[in-house]
Amino acid sequence: MNAIKDSINKLFHWEYFPFIVFAFLMLMLHLGMKSYGDDLVYREVLRNQSLWMYITNAYEQWSSRIIIMPVAVFFAGQGFGLFSMADAVVYFLLPFIISKIFVSDHKWEHNWIIVFLLACVPFATMMSTAGWVVTSIHYLWPLTIGLVALYPLKKILLEESIKWYEYIIYFAALIFGINMEIMAAIIMTFYIAFSLFLICKKKLSWFLILGTIISIGNLVFILICPGNSVRELAEIATRFPDYIDLGVIQKISLSFTASLICIDQNFILLVITGMALVFSWHKDKMTRIVGVITFIFGLLVNLARVILMSPKFNGLLSKIEGVNITDWIDYNKLMNVVPGLYHYIILVGMMISSLFLMGLTFLLFKNSKKMWIAVMVMGAGIMSRVVMGFSATVYESGARTFLFEYVSFAIYGLLLYQEFKPELSGKTQRLLIQALCFFAIAGYLESFLRVLQLAS
Repeated sequence: MNAIKDSINKLFHWEYFPFIVFAFLMLMLHLGMKSYGDDLVYREVLRNQSLWMYITNAYEQWSSRIIIMPVAVFFAGQGFGLFSMADAVVYFLLPFIISKIFVSDHKWEHNWIIVFLLACVPFATMMSTAGWVVTSIHYLWPLTIGLVALYPLKKILLEESIKWYEYIIYFAALIFGINMEIMAAIIMTFYIAFSLFLICKKKLSWFLILGTIISIGNLVFILICPGNSVRELAEIATRFPDYIDLGVIQKISLSFTASLICIDQNFILLVITGMALVFSWHKDKMTRIVGVITFIFGLLVNLARVILMSPKFNGLLSKIEGVNITDWIDYNKLMNVVPGLYHYIILVGMMISSLFLMGLTFLLFKNSKKMWIAVMVMGAGIMSRVVMGFSATVYESGARTFLFEYVSFAIYGLLLYQEFKPELSGKTQRLLIQALCFFAIAGYLESFLRVLQLAS
């Protein structure tokens, strides 16, 4: 009996146990999922054409994702159980690689923090937008595998040894990750930044230089891919004919308007702004003020989503007042139209919110060795939303495009916890962990209810 208890205790305190729990919980969600939407389309792809013909046609007429799309075709054509198992592995890999990149001590504790923060991310809402299989493989998988391609940057920076077979893994991860446009931009930015830093330090790395060249070349490949142009023109003609005449500021205004309209109910923004507020209270007056304002902005964004766009709230309002939200706000007049006054009001508000978030990052980490990493992580999250305005499907893409921002928020939350947890009293530390646990459970239940809603 004692041997069994010791084994259970050893498993529970294993540093990777939190990731097993997270992957298992996400696998349980898959029990209520089934193929639909684009999953059904991808399932039929190889019925009347070869794989090579499909890739060629995709490149010429639809997309530069010539590596990701065949993977999606394969899993869509198999039983949903195979995808579920593979997806669970990805859900294990996501917190695992975040830990490998950003955690160096107190691993069991910090790994639980990663899991708590990721559980606040509404994965089920995002991954259900176009079909579970296709959306996950096009968004979640490149993000996760792309993070694997960023791990060698840390090893090179710290001058850790890299075995020959690791180079093969990192190179494969790089190629897969950069085949998705948003992840390609993030990886390229980090590779260029690290290359310039190491060149200044006179520490050249052949892998880093090669990866930077490949990332830049991939950007050129994306820009010249005929399929991307064909699809963009088709989307413009079908959904948004005026889009082709919009300027840069107008497109950025679309980014922020879509961010408010398409945002899904989530806790991660509220959690990280709340954590920043708690930690700012141990700093100077200016940092406290910026922390309060940033938290208020985060709260308002969440309330806007819950109140203005919630079907439940709309139904309650209709019963009490006899009116609908749409009687006051016509979302159709904000979507797929030339930006007007309301778009620019949203643009100013969201820009101020983003600037306060970045400013708070500088204030909190100004005396930390992690400052530039925190700035780059937060910047990557914000820019992943900004670039969406440069696509005619900025509204139609919906919730799934928030994935990169939300995961960057989770990483940012980890950096906050690592940096400032020692400054808190024992009681405050316990309250913080309990709060994170509460929001993690709430986030998971939200995903659970979303799966039930789609299954019914």
